[in-house]
Amino acid sequence: MTLLEVEGLRVTYGGVVAVRDVSLSLAAGEVLAVLGANGAGKTTTLLAVSGLVRAKAGIIRFDGQSLAGRSPEAIARQGIAHVPAGRGIFPGLTVADNLRMGLYGSGRDRGVDARSAIDEVLDTFPILRERRNQPAGTMSGGQQQQLAIGRALVQRPRLLLLDEMSMGLAPSIVADLFGLVATLKAQGIAIVMVEQFVGQALKVADRAVVLEQGSVVAAGAPAELSSDDIAAAYLGGGGAPEVTVRPAPAGAREHLAVSVSGSEARRLHALAAAQGRPVDDVLGDLLAGALSGDNEPGRRSSR
Repeated sequence: MTLLEVEGLRVTYGGVVAVRDVSLSLAAGEVLAVLGANGAGKTTTLLAVSGLVRAKAGIIRFDGQSLAGRSPEAIARQGIAHVPAGRGIFPGLTVADNLRMGLYGSGRDRGVDARSAIDEVLDTFPILRERRNQPAGTMSGGQQQQLAIGRALVQRPRLLLLDEMSMGLAPSIVADLFGLVATLKAQGIAIVMVEQFVGQALKVADRAVVLEQGSVVAAGAPAELSSDDIAAAYLGGGGAPEVTVRPAPAGAREHLAVSVSGSEARRLHALAAAQGRPVDDVLGDLLAGALSGDNEPGRRSSR
């Protein structure tokens, strides 16, 4: 039986379309990997399911019931837990208090059942038991991610939304987290997973959808997805969407993390120094020029 159904989802931020036509579904005990480049609409899709952003159009059903108009608290109490990108823990609270906040959000913060749920999480993540009285913000990144997932698991969810759980973590920790996903799947928990480690995500996923510019461009079992389908979504090469997107104002800017090699960084700094401009401005012009097809990106016209 289908547990989560999303049909024709559309989400906008002001006049900008973030998700234009996303449909997906999964059953209890299934893992669905949502893949795509930054800005493809992956995170927005999860936020819409958990009620943290409002859908402009489309249908979201959980266990046959519409989630339209429901608050994030009401959705959490139906059995949907969301682990956001960036962890979202309370750094000034202790580990134990962070776990209690997870119980409180799901309306299960009282009685023996609540204590049992916390004990289960501490058994799953022994390091959290050792540090249960430690402020969460003083732990390592991997320990904080375990806490973020643990705070979701104390709710005993039927559906777990995982957004970039492996971001910035050491490979050994990432391997442990993917092992946890397999364990949760065996326990019957449905999981929608946005993940940057595509190969490992496809090893534990039953199915995957690939998003590009807010739309599903490929879907199926991991073995059915071609490397070209996935590469096109991350590196470009797909056809232009048949939609009209209102351009952002000329002065609008979004800060993105960009990795460059040492030699490229030195060239970038040299170019910025030669032009007497900040490195971020030169890099922004280079990217804008590359995206627009400008043969000489980064060069300003004289005024």
